[in-house]
Amino acid sequence: MISRRAFLIGSAAPFILGALPALAQESCGAESDVVALADYVLANRSKLPKLQSRRPGATAAYLKIRYQQLTTPEQIDGVIGPLITAKVDRARELLISWRISALGLEAMLAGATPEAESDLLTDLSGFSMIRAAVMSGEIPFLFDKIAALPEKSRENLELGIVKATVDIDDASALEIADEALARKLMLTAGGLVATHADQDGWLAFVAKVGDLTKATELASRLAWLPALRGRAALPRKPADTQGEVTRALIHQTMIAAAHTPERDFLMTYLNQTGDLAGTGAATTAINDLTRDGAVIDMETAWLVVYDTLREASPPKEKVENVLASIQFLGTRFGGTNIRDALDTMLAVEAFKVAATGNGAPPEMVEGASTEFVVQLPGWKEAADALGQGADLAPFRSSGQKLGIVANLLFANGRYADLSKFLTSTVPNSDSIRLAEIYAEALDRRCGNMLAFPAEAVTMPGVPLFRFE
Repeated sequence: MISRRAFLIGSAAPFILGALPALAQESCGAESDVVALADYVLANRSKLPKLQSRRPGATAAYLKIRYQQLTTPEQIDGVIGPLITAKVDRARELLISWRISALGLEAMLAGATPEAESDLLTDLSGFSMIRAAVMSGEIPFLFDKIAALPEKSRENLELGIVKATVDIDDASALEIADEALARKLMLTAGGLVATHADQDGWLAFVAKVGDLTKATELASRLAWLPALRGRAALPRKPADTQGEVTRALIHQTMIAAAHTPERDFLMTYLNQTGDLAGTGAATTAINDLTRDGAVIDMETAWLVVYDTLREASPPKEKVENVLASIQFLGTRFGGTNIRDALDTMLAVEAFKVAATGNGAPPEMVEGASTEFVVQLPGWKEAADALGQGADLAPFRSSGQKLGIVANLLFANGRYADLSKFLTSTVPNSDSIRLAEIYAEALDRRCGNMLAFPAEAVTMPGVPLFRFE
């Protein structure tokens, strides 16, 4: 059997970085399905119990605004206003980000409540607001505000600026770094140089700082940041031979994580196990697949990592136990941990052909955990129904069945059927959650509004809301 890694390296699966969004936009045709799923979430969120109703909504609202190209304050208020009133998670972040992008930073703050400035400078549940503030171009005004804060209280904000601007061009980033250095915003200045300059650029920055002790401290703290753009770590005080080997592996693993869309689990696996051999093999596999700017989807990355860990890290049972211990919630793959998510990915791969009517469902799912056996009947039933064009109404009876059918429809590119299946379900917590999840998933096949470089490292599960 050809390993998944060998097949993918020899295939056309990786796409050139920058080409994926354009390719998706030309071939997707699911923009209306993104909007339909978002509308379903926004129309039905309030039917959930109060605390549950505060979780979904912001991502759906963002996608509706972007895909329907809503631009007027009245349109924006009509979409986001009810979420603000209901105190939906990230709703204020979404609204303030739009206002900064539409009005400019200083104008937005001048016309806003005092809480808006507090949100911008203290709320880092997501990086959208600080991203919008930087992209407004009003850097001196913004950095004067930040410099006025106590040094300790602004550390996360300073690093947030770096994480939220990974994608800007190097020249612009280094100009912003100079503005930060002039105001002694050292984490922002050092972070931007670390991320956007080569090692000669870092040494030039050290000379500007003029304080070797301070620069050494910064290098130690920010050494990992170049990994976000695939660059070598900052120069630091040498460790012993084994320490240098470990440092190099950790940095390469960070690069692999940065090349993984949406979410990563390899860094967590390494932190929990110290498994240098298995992690090194998996890191090499991902970095091979993403060499020269190629991109892969999350499922490919995860299954390649999983296959490689099992091959390179005996005993296999230990790998399985560690993966089952890493919590992973709130995605289209269901379950509560990494091992559960991998089971779903493997099941989708195994059953998606049968779900098209070409072939019988498999008796087993290769590589799945022993716990997955109890789910096999549900997957077989769903694949048979989809393959035969049967009525899907019975699969709306439980969250698990809903999720299985949605996964198979999505995997086979039946986006309109997916949207219809979910939005025709009597609203409940599972259908609303899945509708928002699949609105995002379809976006990543279409406009790619929510995708962002190195997101699995810097903002896993909390995508940016961008309006520039």
